[in-house]
Amino acid sequence: MDVRTEDITVPWSQAPDPSEQQYGSWRLAVFQDVQESRDGSKLYFLYDPVADDNCITTGGRKGTTCFAVFDNNRKCFVAQIVLRVQGRVKFVFAVPGASPNGGGDQFVLVTQSEDYGTFTCHFWKLTLSHDGLNLAHEPTSLLTAPIAFEGDFICSMRDDAPEIVFVHSPGMNIIRIAADATSPRDPIERFSVPNAELGHFYDGFLHGGNIYFLSASPDEQLDYTRIHILSLQTRQITTQYCKPDFSRGMPPTRRQAGLDCYGGYIILAGGELDYGDGNVTRLVDYWVLDLSNFTWVQVGSQMPLPLIEPRVTAGQSGSVYIWGDFDQPLPGMPASGTHLRILRVNGLSLKPPSYDQAMNYPSSTPSYPQPNQPGNYPSADSQSGGGYGQSGQGGYGFNQPQGGGYNSPPIGQGGYNQPQGGYNQPQGGGYNSPPIGQGSYNNPNPQNPQDSFGPPPQGTFQGQQQPQYPHYPPQEKKKDCSIM
Repeated sequence: MDVRTEDITVPWSQAPDPSEQQYGSWRLAVFQDVQESRDGSKLYFLYDPVADDNCITTGGRKGTTCFAVFDNNRKCFVAQIVLRVQGRVKFVFAVPGASPNGGGDQFVLVTQSEDYGTFTCHFWKLTLSHDGLNLAHEPTSLLTAPIAFEGDFICSMRDDAPEIVFVHSPGMNIIRIAADATSPRDPIERFSVPNAELGHFYDGFLHGGNIYFLSASPDEQLDYTRIHILSLQTRQITTQYCKPDFSRGMPPTRRQAGLDCYGGYIILAGGELDYGDGNVTRLVDYWVLDLSNFTWVQVGSQMPLPLIEPRVTAGQSGSVYIWGDFDQPLPGMPASGTHLRILRVNGLSLKPPSYDQAMNYPSSTPSYPQPNQPGNYPSADSQSGGGYGQSGQGGYGFNQPQGGGYNSPPIGQGGYNQPQGGYNQPQGGGYNSPPIGQGSYNNPNPQNPQDSFGPPPQGTFQGQQQPQYPHYPPQEKKKDCSIM
C-alpha cells in the first residue's frame, strides 16, 4: 500500500483564514463523531455541548448542539449548523448520494435520551443545502417510534444497502432501519440471535451483509486472534481465526486505539501502551485486517504525531481520517489543555463499491512549531518565521480564562511553520517496530521504524512525562468504538 498521511489541522505556511476570527474556537472543542461530504471538501464534526462542559482540558462549551463544519481545502472551520433534535447526539453516518430532491449531502443522526434509567435511541434524517453549510430542512425521524433498550449497543451503516443496523443487549437483538426513508416508518426487520450475548464482544463492524464482531480478551482488551461473523441473511454466527502479518505478527495489545471498517478492511490506528505508574506510550502505527482472508497486515507508514484516543473515520471520497486530541499546543493556544488534530490518510483502504457490487467485493488486497516561537503559519520544512500571535494580536473569537485565548497571527502576517522535528515519547521512549522481515513485536530488541519504512517520519515531538487526558466522549457502541 502506498500510504500518505497529511496533517490538515491548519494551512501550514499560509496566513490564517479570516474565518478563524469567528470559528477558531472549535479547534479547542470535544467532538462525538465526524463524517465527510461526498465530494471530500468538508468534514462535519458532531458537537455535544454537555460533553464539552465535562471536559477539563478544552475550556468549556463553545456553542449549542451542532455540526461544526471544517473545510478540507482551507483547513479551518467555516460554519456551524445547529441541530434541533431530541436527546444528546451520539453518532452520525453518511448516506451515499445526494438528496433525491436535488439537495446536498444526507446523513443519519443518532441521539440518545434517558428517562428514569431507561435509554432510548432516536434516528434522524438530515439533508444539507447544496453548498453544505446549512440544513435544507429540519431533521425528520426515520422511525415511527424510538428504540428503547438496556445495556450495550452497537450502531452502524451497512455498505451493501442503505440501512442502519442497531444491535443491543440483553442477549443479541438486531434491528434494521431504512436510512433512505423519506418519512417515519417501522423498522425493516427485528430478530434475536439465540444463545448470543453482545457484551461478550469487544466491537462490531458491518460489511457485505455481515456483522463482524471482534473478540474481547478476559481483561476486556481487543483479542486479535478471532473474529465472529453474523450473517444478516442466515442469522447464524460463525468464528474465524485471524492470521498474523507474515513478518510482523499480531498487532501489539493496546488500549484507546482507533478502529473503523471500510471497503472490506478493519482499520486499526494508534492507541496506548500502559506500563503502569503513569508510564504511558502512545502508538503511531497502522494495521488492517483483510476480511477476505482474515489476515492482519501492518501498513508501512505511521502517523506523524501520537494522538490521544485517536478516532478513525473512513470518508466517502476514499480518504481515511485519523482525528483526536493533542496536548502540545500550537503557538497562541493556551499552554495547558488539548486541541483537535486532523490527519488525512490516502492509500490506507479502497473506495467502497456501490451497493449492488458490495456483495461481490474482490478478495485481493488490492513538526510543528513550539509554543511562543516567533514566526510564520510555519512551513513544512522550516522552523523560522511567524506563528500564532498572542493575546491582543487578533484571535479566534474565543478567550480562555486565566491566560488568554486561542489567538491567530494578524491576517497577512504569516502562518504556521511545521518544523523538521517531531514528537518524541518521554525519556526517548516510544514504540519502535522491528524492520519488516526481521521478526515481530515479540522481538525483545525492536529496531527503529525508519529502518523498515523508507524515509522516516518528520520527527518526534518531545512528550510530557505525564500526558494530559481529556474527558473525551466514551468510545461507546459504534463502528469505531468498543462496547461499553
